Amino acid sequence: LEAFGNAKTVYNNNSRRFGKFIQLNICQKGHIQGGRIVDYLLEKNRVVRQNPKERNYHIFYALLEGAGKEEREAFYLLQTEKYHYLNQSGCITDETISDEETFQEVKTAMKVMKFTSENVREVLRLLAGILHLGNIEFITAGGAQICKKTALGRTAELLGLDPEQLTEALTHRSMILRGEEISTPLSVEQALDSRDSVAMALYSQCFAWVIKKINSRIKGKDDFKSIGVLDIFGFENFEVLRFEQFSINYANEKLQQ
Repeated sequence: LEAFGNAKTVYNNNSRRFGKFIQLNICQKGHIQGGRIVDYLLEKNRVVRQNPKERNYHIFYALLEGAGKEEREAFYLLQTEKYHYLNQSGCITDETISDEETFQEVKTAMKVMKFTSENVREVLRLLAGILHLGNIEFITAGGAQICKKTALGRTAELLGLDPEQLTEALTHRSMILRGEEISTPLSVEQALDSRDSVAMALYSQCFAWVIKKINSRIKGKDDFKSIGVLDIFGFENFEVLRFEQFSINYANEKLQQ
């Protein structure tokens, strides 16, 4: 969970960017026999943009540094600095973090949690697809048009989508008017927002799925008493306050009360 939910910030090189509630199930003899994890408020916008001197989630850098030759070829992996979702903040590496070791630790942990080899491969494929999605650029030509077909093709392949349908989804808005579907072209700015929204949604669903798989592995018996541990992440102070960060801080304050 640290690899998928933690990132380097200006305050901490391993800052958790989500909150979690851990329910520890205790048997009559006082032994822990299972548990459950509930996550909330994952900082989704970190997937598509980061503040100066901060990084995206650890797992992206771990994939790029730790993937083997076969994985690099299958997922069309590039150098870290060539991905838009990783190169915006001016911070690619941290001398206190070994991304290659993190990758091996994540794969080992997934094996312990009974993720199948196919499960692991599909998660990595999705992460690679998100990175390539961020490299799709647009130009204005009667509305937004995709100008990097290579990034589009790789994204579509890795995400299991049809390139033409993906193009339509990113560059047009569809609506039903009087029973008829109408497609309206988006501006470049709107298309970029559409691209980033897809990336955030994909990562959020991946994160939720990983937690669901972990919960299925650590689930105990139903006849238990439990201890709950609420683990929230701290306040952040940005030069430009984003509404999402305000919401997170406000929720944290209410939970602490």
